[in-house]
Amino acid sequence: MTTDPEIPSLSSILEAALRQAGEHPLRLGDLLDRAADRGFGLLMLVLGLPMLIPVLPPGSSTVVGPIYAAFAIQMLRGSGRPWLPAPLRERVLSPRTVQLLRDRGLPMIRALERWSRPRGFWPGERVGVRIVAVVMLLMGLILLGPFPFLNTPPAVAVMLLGVALLNRDVLFLLAGLVVAAVSLAILLLTVGLLVGLLAFLRGLLRW
Repeated sequence: MTTDPEIPSLSSILEAALRQAGEHPLRLGDLLDRAADRGFGLLMLVLGLPMLIPVLPPGSSTVVGPIYAAFAIQMLRGSGRPWLPAPLRERVLSPRTVQLLRDRGLPMIRALERWSRPRGFWPGERVGVRIVAVVMLLMGLILLGPFPFLNTPPAVAVMLLGVALLNRDVLFLLAGLVVAAVSLAILLLTVGLLVGLLAFLRGLLRW
């Protein structure tokens, strides 16, 4: 991920925030303040990392899902920086999440920085940003659903889109769209199987 020498890389921003976590609790608002106008992409990555765990503590995805949806709406309205209400800004990242960011987040972001570079959005930046926003909204709604094993694909989609947004990289945008389509297909298949199972059980009860 190529950046201007005067602009700190995303990995250095996150590394500095994690060092802060060793001295006092790390809040979502701290990450936002450090990321400045790159906050949407940073939080899309950071919030997606815990979702890579197939089975999460109850309620985890119901926190991340609404945040993704809120960010998507802000992007559709043209906001340049993410805004969070005070209760969410003050939300402290758990020690487990901080450790996950250290062990997996930083190496992953450093790898992405090597592979991604500004390639531009097609058919234009404004359209590209709105595509990212619409897909992130859909993925946030999926995370709100009662399907604990469907956390990972939407999270991967949003993380890829976060890289695309940070670096205006059309290849990562396309990758995120592909994973998002797979996520929707898995959701529809799961819902179809559940509906079929319920119909089968209803038939057994009537028999």
